[in-house]
Amino acid sequence: MAIVPPDTWVIAEMITHDYIWRGAGLNCDEAREALLTAWTQHRKAVVTQHPQLAPTLPEAPQMPQHFAIRYFEYARGGGYRDKDRLV
Repeated sequence: MAIVPPDTWVIAEMITHDYIWRGAGLNCDEAREALLTAWTQHRKAVVTQHPQLAPTLPEAPQMPQHFAIRYFEYARGGGYRDKDRLV
């Protein structure tokens, strides 16, 4: 994964059928881990209420095989319109 300057945040984003998942970190690995941890918490809550769905909800390590994870870098103090830095 890319190494970014320490004043930069990386946002990992994964769009599933029902949600947009995001994780933040100082690098791509941290951001991806945060995103997949959120997925794990969500999956656990769904499976607790609906155990029959467990086989249809992938575990976190398999999520990138089902949905692309994209990474965006944002500089501290930067101002953005969509993905374009204006300030």
